[in-house]
Amino acid sequence: EFNKYWEGEIDEDLKKKVEPKSIMEQGIVKARYVVKSFRTEGGKPVYTGLPYKLVRASAIIDAWALGVLMFTLLTGETLIPSTRDDDCASGNAMHALYSWGEQPEKEDEVFKKINDDAARNLVWTLLKPKAEERPTVAS
Repeated sequence: EFNKYWEGEIDEDLKKKVEPKSIMEQGIVKARYVVKSFRTEGGKPVYTGLPYKLVRASAIIDAWALGVLMFTLLTGETLIPSTRDDDCASGNAMHALYSWGEQPEKEDEVFKKINDDAARNLVWTLLKPKAEERPTVAS
């Protein structure tokens, strides 16, 4: 379904950017991940044939983005390995994002990179795995 939806796109760089990223183990594809995106025709989004539901922007997603930005500013590194265009660098990077919160010991190691306790607690709150537990500007 994914390839069929994107076959009409002429921008090869865009197609490469949005193509599913795989995780391989011993030469076998373990999982595939994709960033939910869409193509346009004549400047208008094409929804017909889209193989997933898009996620609307929200204050909860903004809180996550702020947490990622703060982590980068406080540590000088990216939270998830990414390209200079801020795209996930690999299938492994996408898997780390997808499974965020499932390995607390790994996240603890990540947050230890933030030296200030108050800053660490704020970033942790903004990056809660469950979206409903994240604050918004209103809260």
